[in-house]
Amino acid sequence: MSACQITLYQTPMPLALDDLDGSLLDVFFATGILNPFGPTLSVVGAVGQPRVGREIPVVEIMLNPFTQEVTQIGKMMVGEQWSPLHDLAPLIEREYGGCPTIVLVSKQVPESVRLTLVTQILESYGERVNDVSEAVRKHFGDPWTRVTQEIRGVETQSCEQTGAEAAEELASLILSSKHFKSELQGFFYAWHGSIENTGISEGMKRSAMNREKFQTFFFERIIPSVWVPNIEPDEDAPPPVKKHERFDFNSLEDIHSILKSSEWQSFSEEQLVSLLRAVLFIYGHQGDSAYIKYLSGVYKQLLKIGADEDTRLMIESEMVSLVQRDKVLTVVFLPFLVEDPSLQVASKAVIDFVSMSDYVDGELYAFKELRHFIKQGNLANRGAVLGGLVAMGDRQSIKLAIELRSELNPEEVRIAASVTTPFPQHRMIQFWLQWAKELVTSQVAEDQKNFGSAASALVIAINPASRQQVTEGDRSYPCHKSEPPVIHTRTWTREEYAEEIAEDLYWVESQEGAPRLFSDVLRHWGLMPQAPVDEQFMDERPSENKPLKDLGPKPPVKDGEGFLSRLFGTKRRT
Repeated sequence: MSACQITLYQTPMPLALDDLDGSLLDVFFATGILNPFGPTLSVVGAVGQPRVGREIPVVEIMLNPFTQEVTQIGKMMVGEQWSPLHDLAPLIEREYGGCPTIVLVSKQVPESVRLTLVTQILESYGERVNDVSEAVRKHFGDPWTRVTQEIRGVETQSCEQTGAEAAEELASLILSSKHFKSELQGFFYAWHGSIENTGISEGMKRSAMNREKFQTFFFERIIPSVWVPNIEPDEDAPPPVKKHERFDFNSLEDIHSILKSSEWQSFSEEQLVSLLRAVLFIYGHQGDSAYIKYLSGVYKQLLKIGADEDTRLMIESEMVSLVQRDKVLTVVFLPFLVEDPSLQVASKAVIDFVSMSDYVDGELYAFKELRHFIKQGNLANRGAVLGGLVAMGDRQSIKLAIELRSELNPEEVRIAASVTTPFPQHRMIQFWLQWAKELVTSQVAEDQKNFGSAASALVIAINPASRQQVTEGDRSYPCHKSEPPVIHTRTWTREEYAEEIAEDLYWVESQEGAPRLFSDVLRHWGLMPQAPVDEQFMDERPSENKPLKDLGPKPPVKDGEGFLSRLFGTKRRT
């Protein structure tokens, strides 16, 4: 009997997702990475009816909310029998990003080899599988806690296991019903959240692949050909989000009476949330500054009783929707900016506040307020606010950030440098790079701390969760009333952008004293450091082991030290 045979092309051919319409998609395997800034599903399979003796295309599909790519990577000669462990080996060896926490395999894979195949897929991720296996085991059935800790930089101590042992353990967890159900729920929830809750522009939201469209593709094109544990009918819903009981007010006078008394200080979290919503709406609708002190008190009380970050983000997102519909003014974002200590809440609020502001006397209203608050020190997290301004990467927001950065202390600058975005911006990177150039030779202790933060920001800018492109653009304010809201002027791949900034990176490295932080920055950008090895800073968690380009300045060759002289020696003069 003939066997199936897969042949890979030396030069893959790009396709579009629409090219798959009307054709059977037979999935070999699929892997999913749950990331709140852009969950990603990678699919490998064949397209077309698999009749014996027929050649059909083999494709890779990469789906996240902001990018959908399809590539024909080879072809498969359909035979009468196949051996998944052998036939899929060349496909497993290809690069599919970070270690997944969702792995789906074809229904045609016999149960006897299913665990082995998933283990092989996970083993291909090398040492990365150890940390992921331990994190999934530690937070089994609770993907959101696991992901939250990863974002906050909480390290998971791996058990003493070989890569093969960790891969097999992770495979057994991934194939369990409890893990798959919760992970799939989290994946859909993250898909929606990465579009609606990360502060991106309305234009990007409109161009994104929304959750409904993704779920349709997932359930209609992928699920029919893969094996999954038993799932209850409602398991495709997002993970349960805390629902708050409504606290009804009969009139505006009721709200005034409650605010002027101390009654609200004994409210439950649910009641405080309802009160905060009501006061935000009144303040945002009327713009009456008399409500500011009440808003401040209610918000502080909500923080005091331990309302979680998700709850505050949910309320802030509701304000975004109200501003977009012209129900309230942008002042509704001020309580989140002024009172909230959370990096995520404050940085998102500043992005929304600026993006949706209009001009007053030739300057954005948000800029006037932010300048006042930062200089007066009236913000719970000035670092997060400055970091949000920088992350926007807009010409105007960067100009304001440069003006205000001297107001922050080194710890606040460190916090600003930790603000991440899935969309690396040219001006954001230049903000930190040019500042590093100014600070590198300073002997002032505060300058050296800020220099370290700038180096850290340049590494964080290209974290694994971010897109593989760097863009330059400017917003049209107010963004929710402009079309297009963002005008993109230039785009680079990461490799192209690394070449763009290589000269500056190498210059900073050359000016540093040991240990040279920019040696590590260069490595993360795929460039070979030029400092002596014993002077380089070595990250405890090094960047991926990929070939590094040497784009540094070459020292001039001295007389008598050319290639022939080094090969045969220098002729002595008599």
